[in-house]
Amino acid sequence: MSDCVLGCYMQKGHRRSTPRSRTPKACDRCRRQKLKCDPIRPCVLCTRAGHKCDTTVQPRRRGSELPPPSTGTASVESPDTPRALPDREAEAQYATGTSAIAFARQVYNEEEMGRTLTEASVPGDVGMAGTDDALWGLKETSLPPQEVMLALIDAYFYRMQWFILVIHEPSFRETAQRIIPQTQWRRRDLGAVMTVLAVVTISLQAVLPDHDWPGHRILCDNFIDAQGLLKKLIAEIRARLLDLLEDCRIEGVQVCLLLSCYYMFHSSPNMAWTTFGMAARAGYALNIQSKSLSLQTSVGDEIRSRCWNHIIVSDTFCSIIYGRPASLDSTTVRQLDLVDDLTIDPWLLNQFSTGDIPLLSSRAVFHVKKAEIYALAGEILRRFRRLNLTAGPKEQDLEAIVQTTNESDALLSEWRARVPKLYDLEYWNLDGRWENIDNQLQTLPPSTKEQVETIYLQAAILQMTYDGMVIQAHRPLLEQKINRFTSPRTVIDAVHRSLSLATAAALRISRVPIHIFKNHFAVAFASMQQFTAGVILCIPPTVQPLTAAAHEAKDGVVRIIRASRSLNWHDRIARQTEQLLTELLKVTIQRELTHALADNPEANPPVDVHSTRPTATIRQGSSFTECSSTSHSVVTPCTTDQTVPDPVQRAWGTDLNPLAAVMGPYDFLPAQAFQQLDDTFGAFGECRAPVI
Repeated sequence: MSDCVLGCYMQKGHRRSTPRSRTPKACDRCRRQKLKCDPIRPCVLCTRAGHKCDTTVQPRRRGSELPPPSTGTASVESPDTPRALPDREAEAQYATGTSAIAFARQVYNEEEMGRTLTEASVPGDVGMAGTDDALWGLKETSLPPQEVMLALIDAYFYRMQWFILVIHEPSFRETAQRIIPQTQWRRRDLGAVMTVLAVVTISLQAVLPDHDWPGHRILCDNFIDAQGLLKKLIAEIRARLLDLLEDCRIEGVQVCLLLSCYYMFHSSPNMAWTTFGMAARAGYALNIQSKSLSLQTSVGDEIRSRCWNHIIVSDTFCSIIYGRPASLDSTTVRQLDLVDDLTIDPWLLNQFSTGDIPLLSSRAVFHVKKAEIYALAGEILRRFRRLNLTAGPKEQDLEAIVQTTNESDALLSEWRARVPKLYDLEYWNLDGRWENIDNQLQTLPPSTKEQVETIYLQAAILQMTYDGMVIQAHRPLLEQKINRFTSPRTVIDAVHRSLSLATAAALRISRVPIHIFKNHFAVAFASMQQFTAGVILCIPPTVQPLTAAAHEAKDGVVRIIRASRSLNWHDRIARQTEQLLTELLKVTIQRELTHALADNPEANPPVDVHSTRPTATIRQGSSFTECSSTSHSVVTPCTTDQTVPDPVQRAWGTDLNPLAAVMGPYDFLPAQAFQQLDDTFGAFGECRAPVI
């Protein structure tokens, strides 16, 4: 017995004393998945999986040594990063570290066994690209000639890249040059091919209404029907989409994001919701919300950052549009790096001394600031949803809504104060600055001219986005049905203030020169913002009839209608905005007159001949009343022949803002005005039927 024990002990000791052979350098794939690799290249595991076997050689560093300085990239952070949205990337490493699959791999010890049994075989595993690397080609169409493809790619980076950033231009162009000449590709190229098709699809949609685009002649010379090509490209992407998502690569996120943009503004909003959901899920599977430790190039991680930030933007935008809870449980905005496709032209920096500290050196600031305000808006929406606004409001509920509204407005104001002057529309328009530089654009090099134009467009987008978020932050309070006789004075004052701020934001949107977007993909987004602003501006004439605020609001609606009419050929949302706001304005004017002539003693006080308040003089024999209370002229239908005094009475005293004063005599509050707008919002959704 003792001899057996001794023999066993000697055998165990012999095994322990035998040095374990290890591969001095594992390949990239085996190192990422913590598998045992062999020294032969390609290794057995990569050969069996049909995966490209690469080994990146990096010099070993001592722990005390600092990493070498970066030569091609630099971190770009917006000035004064908001404290409300701290950078928690170090805490966000949760995608696979605590998963059931990770635990199973530890127990099974795949590195020791030299093979894997858990990958793509247990529910919840990330999986891997298809092992079949056979040749394949397009089913629905064939790639257009190379000159057509390159022209469409150029159009994409001019009309879309500045607005939505999910592509790295130099690396994408390099990939496209490799993909376009071929008619068949390997299975591993599926992501690259689908990304090229998605880019061309977005570009084709953007240039279709632009008759001045030079590429139309190229399409005609090649006998290509642009509309038919667009349908076939969409069909091809949809046919391959599930295969692409199975690969679980960043290209799947990019394609889904671009496809959701197309569906949102130009086809089916329902499909936009679904395809964006796939992009968010695919992004979570890749853990793109955190910095990748396995990527050896900064470009790869930069693309992940860009996609994640746009997922934040899309998630909040969809939540606002559809009125559904957001999909993400994280609002961490990733800071972007200064890479070669986002540098600012030195001429532009020398032309304007903005005084921004630190000095801007990258156009990535726009995309970071846009993601920040959408992340902020997402948090604001979550706060309001926690208040359960669907239930009948009680006094304490109203006070909670008022507090949340004030906090939200303060957060938005803080964000607005941190916008660099180069991306501040007011800065561009101050003292005719934009007019002066616009006159110089024709003498500038094409690349500089394009960059100056797009930065001005970005400044306009940030302004419209901010104002749209201000409206969203104040709308929950305006929608509450409040009894002005029983509600606390603080609540009534808060309603007046919210209406004032929401109206001011809508007026700013109405003054944005929307025609500058007509040749860009962002024209649909701008039209949607103007539609929302136009609806808000139809409230003051109803609750404050025949006042200066009412006249200014109607002027704003007219500006939006005229601007939308000028774009109705370029964008169908602009066409719908013109039609719906025209009908709503007619209803608003009629309701304004009805409430102004209401049988309310408080609304028709004796005329004070010494009053400086404006009056509405009705011309004898005329069917219209020209109200000249301000420098604006608003024509209001009228069927009576009398002098109508301004019904405004300062019931709340002179210590309140003008809106609080003018709303005092009326029982009609903004919540009632929202009821008349529901049909308009419904009609807007019905008009957006799928059109391809």
